[in-house]
Amino acid sequence: MSARSPWLPPSVFNAGGGYSEAKAKHSASEKIFDLCTSDGVISSKTRVSRREMHAVISIEDIDTNFVGLHAPQIQLSFVLKSSITQLGVNAENASVTLDAENLSAKVEVDLIAHTPLAILTLDYMDLGCFIGKLFAVDRRRSVRTMEYVQRLLHAVDLKGQPLLVYGSTPTDPEWKMEVNKGRVIAWLPVRSGVLNYSGEIHGLLPTIGSALKQGTNYKELLRLHQVFMDDHTRVAVPENVLMVRSYAMHLRTMFGVVVDELLPEGLKCMSSSVIEPESGKKDKSEIKEGRTFVFYGASKDELTHIPVEFFALEAFREHVSFSLRKTLPARCTDPNDLIRVFRTAPKGDTHVSTYICKGGMFDQISEKDWVVTTPVKTPYVGNEDPERQQQLAERYLYQQSEYGILSAVSLGDITSDGVLLTRYFPSPVLKVLLLSRQVCKRLKAIFFLKASKDYGSFFSQEDSAMLGDLNTFGISVFQVDEATGQMYQFLRRLGSDSGMMVPMERRHEYLQATMFGVYGSNLVAGDFEAELQFLLNGILQLRKQSPHDLLNQQKPVALVTGGGPGAMEVGNRVAKSLGILSCGMFVDFGSLASKPGATINEQKKNPYVEAFMTYRPNKLVERQSDFNLDFPIFLTGGIGTDFEYALEEVRRKVGTARIHPMVLFGTPEHWGNKITYRYRENLRSGTIRGSEWISTVPWVVSNGREALEVLTQFFRGTLPIGPGHPTSDTGFMVAASLF
Repeated sequence: MSARSPWLPPSVFNAGGGYSEAKAKHSASEKIFDLCTSDGVISSKTRVSRREMHAVISIEDIDTNFVGLHAPQIQLSFVLKSSITQLGVNAENASVTLDAENLSAKVEVDLIAHTPLAILTLDYMDLGCFIGKLFAVDRRRSVRTMEYVQRLLHAVDLKGQPLLVYGSTPTDPEWKMEVNKGRVIAWLPVRSGVLNYSGEIHGLLPTIGSALKQGTNYKELLRLHQVFMDDHTRVAVPENVLMVRSYAMHLRTMFGVVVDELLPEGLKCMSSSVIEPESGKKDKSEIKEGRTFVFYGASKDELTHIPVEFFALEAFREHVSFSLRKTLPARCTDPNDLIRVFRTAPKGDTHVSTYICKGGMFDQISEKDWVVTTPVKTPYVGNEDPERQQQLAERYLYQQSEYGILSAVSLGDITSDGVLLTRYFPSPVLKVLLLSRQVCKRLKAIFFLKASKDYGSFFSQEDSAMLGDLNTFGISVFQVDEATGQMYQFLRRLGSDSGMMVPMERRHEYLQATMFGVYGSNLVAGDFEAELQFLLNGILQLRKQSPHDLLNQQKPVALVTGGGPGAMEVGNRVAKSLGILSCGMFVDFGSLASKPGATINEQKKNPYVEAFMTYRPNKLVERQSDFNLDFPIFLTGGIGTDFEYALEEVRRKVGTARIHPMVLFGTPEHWGNKITYRYRENLRSGTIRGSEWISTVPWVVSNGREALEVLTQFFRGTLPIGPGHPTSDTGFMVAASLF
């Protein structure tokens, strides 16, 4: 016997042809709850007496996820149809033989007639009649907190149907709840009086016999013949049944079970003691209807309340919010727990995904709980054939391992809040599902191991855009590093449309920090480490006394580089040694190394980066715009550094960055050769008319002391920078000539 996943609907595993098609194939199994079987039929019977019939009930095609198949220690109860117990017939002395290999069960049971009407009913309970099912009394699923029940009273499903109804009018008496022996007990008030039948019920018995053979519901027909006798006391007498009606109660996401041990002495519930979850839309009149309960025995105390305990459905069907899970939020912050879960996935590099909506899943999830797919890239035909392009995109969407899970959430087949675990960051083709209303309500986080199967740790521009969209819609995204045991969250700073993967313990720093940055050559580290150490250490000391909005005791400091070797490594190493958040903006230059004519030296990441973002090499300009530095620092560099300098200068000229100093380490001669000719030619041609002040933004310094002085003067408001200050015909300021 191979059980399907108990944690996900079966249709999510076979959605390659579209979710609707997969759902249609599994419609039968998706209607079955794992705590019960379908109805069994009478396969043999012996009439022992007028009041008793011994019967064998055969239950076939038991769903592989029925709890009783996998936990032999769990008690199995035979539950007779309530439409039979309402006629006075009870199932007693049930003995269950479960055949797990053949997915079947035999139940030997005595069918006892407790009323004259029941004696006649036995005559029509023939071979082939569907009369009852098995229920697994799984104490692991007992509802243990009153909060769990109370929140259902105010919740609805996708179609606006209430998940739990008690009472239909403001005058209906309140039910009482308590925790008894570790489980919630709801005491349902019973209406005054009892139910009985009119004489015409006898003529209905042949129809009932036929309905039982066809598996047709006839409960509403019984109601037509039930007579409410409000002057009768609610006590049981021998050779009769006590049939009462409660106030309206409808369950959608729980089983209810009458607790015999808490009933008045001498009173027992008939074998229809299990209240099954209801499905399908109900109108207002149906919701107002009370529920019928049937008891037998001999009691003295009047029955005023019925004690009912509750059992939860499968985790994905519970409609439970993330915050109400006891252990799930905490376990989702533990990288070791997440790594253990990822290691249960099928081995290899296939696309795999699963959905976790309960803390206990961390300990019970296995390989069969992962959706596995192998997406094949489809060609792009574009505007030449829009219809064909749409078909190709749809086919690629269906191939994603996350597609079935997200579709199940979107359509209400998964109703509990949870998190998505996936080997690779989801393809942007899934955006239509990820940002749908229902998914945004239910999906709280995405955890992944790698950015891409084909590009390793490097995100595409479309990936970056989707990271931003997920952040906007409140879906947190985390990357889990199996090698280091570290976990990172994608975060965007206020006012920015880009972000970084940030270590969990450094998130506050990143969000609040003033950003310094180091640009420079990947080939030449230069003799700047001691000077940079002096500068950044001085900034940390100045921070203790400065009242500036960008530098004060409440404001963290971070440093950003390109994340590579050379000058970038120097910057990250110094930052990390001082406890400053060290960030890197990695580019996949390595993938270009083999291309004809490419001269690529920058192929490795330096080991001092803590927070990071990654880029594919065709998105260098986008990557540069994502630096968002408050204070750039330039060391010796080549063409890449010149490009970065030009962009930082433009950002200040056009106003996308505030007019803060750009610190240039080196000699005036070095920077003059790079900047002065360009500045003077622009000045001569009039192309920077009105922006000549840009020459007051770059400050050339020869050491860390001069650099610190430039920034100190800026934070004190005394640095001559920006419009209204004398310009420099070299295109930059020299710190040594002023201080």
